[in-house]
Amino acid sequence: MDHITVEEYQNKDFESVVALLVHSFKSKFCHRQNLSVHDIKDILYASWDLKAGDPAYLHFVAKQNQNIAGVILIRCSKKEKGNKRIPIISLCQRYGVINIVLLFFKMLLLDVNTPNECYIEHIAVNEALRGKGIGMLLLQHAEQALLDRGYTSWSLAVAGENSAKHLYSRLGFKEIKKIKSPLKGFFVGTFQWTIMQKDFYPELERTH
Repeated sequence: MDHITVEEYQNKDFESVVALLVHSFKSKFCHRQNLSVHDIKDILYASWDLKAGDPAYLHFVAKQNQNIAGVILIRCSKKEKGNKRIPIISLCQRYGVINIVLLFFKMLLLDVNTPNECYIEHIAVNEALRGKGIGMLLLQHAEQALLDRGYTSWSLAVAGENSAKHLYSRLGFKEIKKIKSPLKGFFVGTFQWTIMQKDFYPELERTH
């Protein structure tokens, strides 16, 4: 691999990570939204609270020559209310109330409540660097970090027929539920979702 390293997320990575996520999921962010990719990045810069060292998360970035090549964020416990003050009024004045409300509603709609397990909130790889094993590297690094901390499983949601499902299957994730959501279909453009989960110690579960 071309000098790819995996490191813990740092606050200095914030803008690069947000830009990567918006470009990776722009079809969902921009669906039914009168906003450009640049607008959405600006709104998320002002509203997201991605702090390094947050105990509720494990957050890693893959870097190539110090540039962000990929990112993975795993929620490991209940999220605490963030301290970041969102400038709602100024955002609404600049981008319109409907656009801001719709964007925040979509992010809430995509949030999956899994209080009793680790959940991959997002994983993304720079489009120009896909196919180089970066996603696999991020998943393996994150899994080892979870094992080291004593966690026993993790899960994720796959949209539609995303080809990444094959990668997750190779890593031991199993399909546990299929969901059809007309609400998500209308607001983010994908109505069918698959919940996948991997248990780290299935042999122990079978003996108890």
